Amino acid sequence: MIAVILSALAILAALFAPRYVRDESFATRIERAAIGLRRFGPLATAVLSVAIVWFVWDALVPIAQVHDENSYLLQADIFARGRWTVPSPPIPDFFEQPHVQVVPTVASKYPPGHALLLSIGSLVRFPPLVPLLLTAITAALVFALAARLTNPWLALLTWTMWISAPIVLRFQASYFSELTTSAVVLGSWWALLEWRETRRRRWLLLLALAVGWGAITRPLTMLAFAIPIGVVVARDVVRLRLWLDFGLAFLTGVLVLGILPLWSARTTGDWRVSPLEQYRKDYLPFDKIGFTIDTSPPRRTVSPVLKTTYDYFLFARKQQQLSALPEIIGDRALNLTIILFKGARLPLLLFAIAGLFFMSAPLQFAAISALLLFIAHLPYAHWAPWTVYYLEAAPVIAMITAVGIWRVATRILADERRVRLASIFVTALLVGYAVPAIVFWRNDHRGRAAFFVRFAVELKKLPPHSIVFVRYTPRTLQHIAVVFNSADLAHERVWVVHDLGPRNAELRRLVPDRTSFDFEEEQLVDRLKR
Repeated sequence: MIAVILSALAILAALFAPRYVRDESFATRIERAAIGLRRFGPLATAVLSVAIVWFVWDALVPIAQVHDENSYLLQADIFARGRWTVPSPPIPDFFEQPHVQVVPTVASKYPPGHALLLSIGSLVRFPPLVPLLLTAITAALVFALAARLTNPWLALLTWTMWISAPIVLRFQASYFSELTTSAVVLGSWWALLEWRETRRRRWLLLLALAVGWGAITRPLTMLAFAIPIGVVVARDVVRLRLWLDFGLAFLTGVLVLGILPLWSARTTGDWRVSPLEQYRKDYLPFDKIGFTIDTSPPRRTVSPVLKTTYDYFLFARKQQQLSALPEIIGDRALNLTIILFKGARLPLLLFAIAGLFFMSAPLQFAAISALLLFIAHLPYAHWAPWTVYYLEAAPVIAMITAVGIWRVATRILADERRVRLASIFVTALLVGYAVPAIVFWRNDHRGRAAFFVRFAVELKKLPPHSIVFVRYTPRTLQHIAVVFNSADLAHERVWVVHDLGPRNAELRRLVPDRTSFDFEEEQLVDRLKR
């Protein structure tokens, strides 16, 4: 009811407020405000976005909450030490960690692009530095691109729509690699626009660098976005015969992509075998793109935590049948719609649909790219509510929705002054809606991190040179895991390893100077005992 009343007031204000403002004064103020928005909008939205995301993250130095995040942070610490990998720990079975290979070396299974950036935060001992910087870059580009293609008022509305989206509040406050691809995708679009406008070589080289870095971060995601970019670039190069520029850009992309075989050689010992492929064969043989199940058994013993991950992916893979494709599309589209338009944002869905009919050519290009992202992930089995794979599409949906609002307002109000004022009121309305959403997601992040925070507090109470043997209980919470590897295991204050029963004595004998403790997961950290 409150939302309906506020919406009605916004419409009434847009209809009648200009009558009580002198035309010259109103036009002058609007124009000055527009100039200020164009000049300072990207910086302002960047700063505000960092503040919002950091607040939602609910900690000065937030900890990782999901296996993937821990894997990226481990690899970032390794890179920060100037190394590709670190040696396998003594008796690797004790240290098995989701999405981390422990033999023949310790390294993340994921491509290195995101971890290379995160290593900057590891160097200064402030892990959230890069995620926050990526948030600032993404926000600034969301505003700048929207302003470039439309006007600053619609750009402000687009940014507000983006930063208040549940998918952004849930996943932007994280260490996920989608933060990197979100930034490089928008950066590549800006470089493409600049290159097509100026034909300056440096923009094409920057475009190649952005696409290449995205490819060594999330290859499947970047393939979806690279296809439309490649079509446009190839057409322009052939038409204008810019062969030298294209050759240099191609070389730039190849040099960046050359990191991948080097990464494989350093981590698995074979440039043709990536850590992702090796990890898949070791633990999740069926976790690959397609609609058939690989029934090969894992090459290594699966620990309780990995067994939970195994069961999760196996269940998703069994559902991933070609005959079920319509249902898969429907489930994923529904969950993506929910995470974008849930709660008080639901009426915005109508404007998003309307916006589809008013897209400019550049926005159509972005929409096709977002659709390709969705299509590219259809052969990959995942839980439909796990929508982080589509985080890069959020700015596109936000702008389509903003365009829908603007064009509908234009049709109704038929006066540019009133349309601008209406967009300001809608933006303010969205800000009001966003406040409870921000608080909700802050509490959500706090709840997800509670177990790990409590466990970390208990570990600090232990004496130096300790080992904690963790006995996991039958579980359904896939992402709860505390066993970890380290970029410098020998100097790690506390080792947290799996409880392997009688085999615990083997590890104790290898490190007799470390005091051992037992931890039973079901008793939580306050039951930590010697």
